[in-house]
Amino acid sequence: MTASFEIILVPTIMIMVGLFLKHFNFLDSSDSQVLNKIVVNIALPCLIFINLSKATINPDVMVLPVTAIFLVFTTAVMAYIYSRFRNYSKSTTWTIILASSMMNTAFIGYPVIMGVLGNEGFISSIFYDMAMALMFVLYAMILVGVFGGNKRQVIRDGLTFMPLWAVLFALIFNFFNIELGYVLETSLGYLSQATIPLIMLSLGLTLDLNSVKSNISDTAFILFTRLLFAPILILIIYKALDIQSLVYHVAVLDSAMPIAMNCLVLSINYDLDNELMASAIFLSTILCVVTLTLFITFM
Repeated sequence: MTASFEIILVPTIMIMVGLFLKHFNFLDSSDSQVLNKIVVNIALPCLIFINLSKATINPDVMVLPVTAIFLVFTTAVMAYIYSRFRNYSKSTTWTIILASSMMNTAFIGYPVIMGVLGNEGFISSIFYDMAMALMFVLYAMILVGVFGGNKRQVIRDGLTFMPLWAVLFALIFNFFNIELGYVLETSLGYLSQATIPLIMLSLGLTLDLNSVKSNISDTAFILFTRLLFAPILILIIYKALDIQSLVYHVAVLDSAMPIAMNCLVLSINYDLDNELMASAIFLSTILCVVTLTLFITFM
């Protein structure tokens, strides 16, 4: 059986390749934007569609989006109380709320879940991640109301998010048992295989050692909430409810994922504390190698 550390080591090495390519100027940080577009608009939708369209879907997976929304709400309330206690401004408060409650269930979650739990785990993880995508749109709408912005653009971005459409069409194909055929299935298969390496390379290009700043207490709170409190809370709740199936493992691991990279996009768009956000994202992505290994081993 593959050791937990080896499972985490595989995506970590691919991230390091991205860092290496950036360090020696083979690629630039801005190249991650192109890779992200390929992943989000082509490779990831293909991966979701080809797996979900012919999968046997367990009804138990419907607890996963509920878990994701519950966890986002719970950690957001924690972050709000912490920020109020420290008398922070609106921009800093929303930075801490976003960073504490939004998990990277796609760009890191999918590779890790597939490595640990295989395709069946990945299919279950899709339902958790789709809830996170909806929460991202909801956060964007809230931030538009708080700080001002274009609500129509937020809605347009949400409606053109290709992985959501991939899930919708995959469920239709699955329900009506529509065959893909050799040509379509093979083409989608080839495109889907690019997802994991492109995600990891993109992360390597995005990470920046210079983003680590000195705001230790806020960063520590965010990292504790995101990497430890959240998965432990879900682990305890699922144990109490006697949920021990594959759904349990997916829920705990997805809840243990580092901060979503898209949080930095929201932070920049709405003029939040970008230094704190970038620092927290970088550190959570690095430290999750340790915390995820522990949860994989002992959950």
